[in-house]
Amino acid sequence: MGVWLHDYGHYPINPNEDHAITGERKAKAFLKKEGFNKEKTKQVLHCIRSHRCKDVMPQTIEAKILACADSASHFTSTMYFDILYRQKNENHPYTALGKIERDYRDLSFFPEIKKELTPLYKAWLNLLSEYDKLNY
Repeated sequence: MGVWLHDYGHYPINPNEDHAITGERKAKAFLKKEGFNKEKTKQVLHCIRSHRCKDVMPQTIEAKILACADSASHFTSTMYFDILYRQKNENHPYTALGKIERDYRDLSFFPEIKKELTPLYKAWLNLLSEYDKLNY
């Protein structure tokens, strides 16, 4: 359930609140409505709230797997380009380089995955650096 609901707070996007906080609140109401027991709800909410490794760090194996998998998925999507575009054109508060560094850090829960994705991380750094030099 944590995997399914971890980005629940993105929809609709509230730029004034961290989506992990919004998602935790929305998921709590959903899980209660669906009759999930308190212990399972607590575990799922921890996965949701900690998946960004921001103000709450993952403590359980499930939460660490989710945080690592979520960050790893960004290396094979257009997320960094999307952030770079918004950064340049919409005064987006996050930077693409900052995001990739946080994602790479979050791979540390599983060193073998971090090692495997290091070449992709380095390629993204190079690509973002070159792309950032363009006048778009």
